[in-house]
Amino acid sequence: MDFVRTHRYSYLVLYFPVYIITFFIIEQNTPTSGYWVTDTALDAYIPFVPGFALFYIIWYPLFAAAGVPTLIWDGAAFKRWMYYLMIVLTGTLVFDVLVPNGQHLRPENVEIDGLGTWIMSIIWAADTPTNVFPSMHVLGCLGDIACVFDSKVFKPWMKAVVTVLSVLCMASTVLVKQHAIVDSIGAVIIALPILIIIYRRRIAEALKARKNPVS
Repeated sequence: MDFVRTHRYSYLVLYFPVYIITFFIIEQNTPTSGYWVTDTALDAYIPFVPGFALFYIIWYPLFAAAGVPTLIWDGAAFKRWMYYLMIVLTGTLVFDVLVPNGQHLRPENVEIDGLGTWIMSIIWAADTPTNVFPSMHVLGCLGDIACVFDSKVFKPWMKAVVTVLSVLCMASTVLVKQHAIVDSIGAVIIALPILIIIYRRRIAEALKARKNPVS
């Protein structure tokens, strides 16, 4: 409680349980047919690579890797990260209510013959292939990358690790057939202008510092 009193911005974490509860309420009430199917012909050329399931579930540790250090040591960066997430994730929930959507890409009769297929069998059993646009995995990963580059808490090697893992996580969305390519590309298109708005001052500061390096 002492930490909360001295770090008022920590109340922003309350958004996550609200988001999770709302997400599952929407999931349970999504139509089982007649929704927008996001599959395209391009998805047929993307293979199913179950080994990428490990990168798919790393989405959750990446949230902690970006959020916990900034929550403790860099309140300004934490708030920018949270404002971005609150905007894009809430916007996604609203979109999914207004435009129910889903994909039909999950392979059928997959034999559980390794760690990747075992992980995916659990995910597929718990998560329906609906409300997939835009990909929340991609939205979240882009926010994590922005967060670690925004904060001085992270050393260069930490930024590199988070960036590489985030890119692999974003790639996994289509390689494990959780999303169509439209879902992931759409997330990038939606995220970029919001990132620019949230981080505009930090971007301007970085550009100014590059033009006028300290001698």
